[in-house]
Amino acid sequence: MRRVMNKARREMRSWRLRPGDRATERVGHAARAAKLRAYDGSRWSKLTARSLAGIETCKPVYRPTNFWSMGLDPLLRDLEGGGLHRFKRWPSASVWFYPIYGRGFTNATIKQTYEFAKTQNDRTTLPFMTNALNGALDARRDYDAVCLAWDQDRWPFDLVNFGESKVGEPREYYHESELPDVGFGRPYLNYLLILAALSKHVDAPPRSVLEIGGGFGVLGEILMSRDPQARYVDVDIPPLLTVASYYLTELFGADRVTIFDESVPDEGPIDIARSAVVPNWRIEDITGEFDVFVNAFSFQEMEPDVVAHYIAAVAAKHPRYVVSLNSKAGKPVAKKENNWGVMEQVTSAMISSKFEDHGYQVLGRYGRPLIVSAGELVVMKRD
Repeated sequence: MRRVMNKARREMRSWRLRPGDRATERVGHAARAAKLRAYDGSRWSKLTARSLAGIETCKPVYRPTNFWSMGLDPLLRDLEGGGLHRFKRWPSASVWFYPIYGRGFTNATIKQTYEFAKTQNDRTTLPFMTNALNGALDARRDYDAVCLAWDQDRWPFDLVNFGESKVGEPREYYHESELPDVGFGRPYLNYLLILAALSKHVDAPPRSVLEIGGGFGVLGEILMSRDPQARYVDVDIPPLLTVASYYLTELFGADRVTIFDESVPDEGPIDIARSAVVPNWRIEDITGEFDVFVNAFSFQEMEPDVVAHYIAAVAAKHPRYVVSLNSKAGKPVAKKENNWGVMEQVTSAMISSKFEDHGYQVLGRYGRPLIVSAGELVVMKRD
């Protein structure tokens, strides 16, 4: 089996596409999908195999570009060897979809650092060093920023009694709401910051949200846990399509979350009454309109023509509000194809300009003190 998966990975590396030539010959997906089916007969491996096979026949614009082609190998390796039950601990998670606070200090290295610091300053305490090095201070800053920024009059929202599920075994879990059973990781707090900015502009609480590149589905968790009628649809590439499907069905059940199984046909309209996780290339098939569209840190990892195509598809769904949190400067440019980076940068300003071409107007741009990163949070609206 290891030889089979290694061969599949070699095929995957040969499949990476040139940004200027997305009609490049497709290599290896059907074979890899067949091997995944043989590897594990579970519903999740079947979903992964089907979505990988779907990349064979989808429009070239929906296939991963240079940046994300680098992530497929480690993610599939962790899916095979790490198990979905602990996906938040995968070695690839912190790079591709589960950012963490801190700088990787363990309890043991924090204690060693404390012991040295104590020799330099006898007022140093272990709790102080722990909070400074394990990311707790950064998490508390983000949680406090959310609480200060949220407009509870426009959008009443419980920021105390809900937190991130421990499904997936998070590496970090910060108890900032002062309730012992409620905690957060960095992805959860990132999305609370996004929604806090949106709360300043909405006329009423949003009930339906479309997202491209939703990672493990944490935005759906935030919305659906607070509103039983919330409609959240995440469109993404494999294998994160599998991860988000697993996570949201574990939390809310199959009756509330549609996934890419036999209930979803290979082509034609996709009617989603409640919430769903579907392949990115099926975005044009999703029926209905949405109150809000969200993109967080994924447009910046694509190429400009791909982003323009997605924005046109999103605008056709008529969301009233658009929220983008993406890099102001763009991701690093790769030295050559198949190296780390994008071939051509996508910036926050470029994204908002493309939405303006479809009639959206900027309501607010947010950086510090709300967003402490290289990203810019933009809220837009179209009447």
